[in-house]
Amino acid sequence: MDFGRTNSSAIIANPAAGHSPHIDEKASDWGGVESDILYYLSDVSQLEAFADKAANAEQLSLLLEPFLDNAQKYFEAMQKLADGQVTWTELRKQFGSKVANAIAKIRKLNAEFGSEMELLDAKDRATMLKVEAKRQNGLTEIAHDLTQDLQAEMWRHQNKMEAIGNKGVVAEQRQSIQAGLRAKRQELLNRATNGTNQGVQDKIPVLVSGQSNPSNGVSATGTARGFGGWFANLINFNR
Repeated sequence: MDFGRTNSSAIIANPAAGHSPHIDEKASDWGGVESDILYYLSDVSQLEAFADKAANAEQLSLLLEPFLDNAQKYFEAMQKLADGQVTWTELRKQFGSKVANAIAKIRKLNAEFGSEMELLDAKDRATMLKVEAKRQNGLTEIAHDLTQDLQAEMWRHQNKMEAIGNKGVVAEQRQSIQAGLRAKRQELLNRATNGTNQGVQDKIPVLVSGQSNPSNGVSATGTARGFGGWFANLINFNR
């Protein structure tokens, strides 16, 4: 047999090839597989390449099942996570709505508290003005009475001094009277200004608010009492 000569009668053709064009087209597009089997059988290099594809495909098929199991677990877990995120978002929405309502209520209470404190401060100022006016009236009355007393005392001593014939005695008595009057006047002024003139005291008797009668109300200056911890911080934050 002469292998160096080509004889057209010796060429082998596949009679079944080319009769399934749709299948051949899909096989070529999807897997790169030739339609005629003789394409592989007639060339060892093509068989070798096909064997490599087969080996690689087999290795992939061995990894396919655990990969699909993992993929199923992963996608199921992600689906649960997504569902949980939706629920979590809804819960946060409800929480945010409740917190917003609470903050709105606190702000409203703070506004009402501020207006009430302004009214209290106005009343306190009016009371303080009345007290100050009463004090000023009292001081004025004391000064007026003091002036009248001093004038009467002065007139009495002046009349007494006029009856004394000795000018030296009169002068001495006048000086003594004037000094006494000045001392008495200064004493009365000190009493009117400093009270009983007890001097600087180490301890002043006072009643500290909250020691004998604790209260959760408010002071006249508007400072809240009795709140502490988280609620005090929340109130201070919304002021």
